[in-house]
Amino acid sequence: MKNRIVVVGFMQMTTRCRRTGNDNMNARVRRRDFLRAGGIAGLAGLLGGMSATAAIEAPRRAAKRPAAPSGKVLALLDRIRAAYLTVPEAEGRLLNLLLKVARARSVLEVGTAYGYTTVWLALALEETGGRLTTIEIKPDRFELARRHVAEAGLSSRVRGHLGDAHQVLTTLRGPFDLVYLDADKGWQEDYFNKLFPKKLLPGGLFVAHGAILLAEKMKNYLDLVRNHPELETVLVSAVPEDGFAVSYRRRAAG
Repeated sequence: MKNRIVVVGFMQMTTRCRRTGNDNMNARVRRRDFLRAGGIAGLAGLLGGMSATAAIEAPRRAAKRPAAPSGKVLALLDRIRAAYLTVPEAEGRLLNLLLKVARARSVLEVGTAYGYTTVWLALALEETGGRLTTIEIKPDRFELARRHVAEAGLSSRVRGHLGDAHQVLTTLRGPFDLVYLDADKGWQEDYFNKLFPKKLLPGGLFVAHGAILLAEKMKNYLDLVRNHPELETVLVSAVPEDGFAVSYRRRAAG
């Protein structure tokens, strides 16, 4: 049985939950691994052939409000990161920038956790005027994320679903122009298959976290997006030890 409850910008959808174990992996990453991946220059190429400078400057010129988060929101983000296991601040900022560079307006996050990246994504959507759909399987995390988003003043930008993403994805209409994957690393291929091609727009992005540190666990997904005929994929890193696989869906020629 499913219950739908709208709570401060979050739509709560309860589904049968599936537990996953904790993943512990150690990896050594040389700096040249990131350089070989293409970095921000490769990313700019995926986003339409713009130079990195032009790609970053374009949305800044078009912004109707200051892009920088307020001191209050930054303090909230610091508190979340100090209290819970989250991505580093540099990765949150990179996601925020990536969303603005891509001018994304319909965004999906798989793996809300405590709402740290949710807030960074929603902040970018304040500039692009879009909405974020986010999915979390654990009720305690879902509730904390809801509170954090509300404290940041971003509830109107975010719709949250409580449940197993493998099930919830089948209920979402989409389409999305950016999908951020940060859950269930060994099963990301299933997320992809439930979203592509109908729920990712041409010109849209899949962004998967853990593509360096957890590359072995994500091997099937990484092989899929690297070899897919409709995608171009690069690794992008904001910290030495880990990074994102950013996959661009090509638009039709002409």
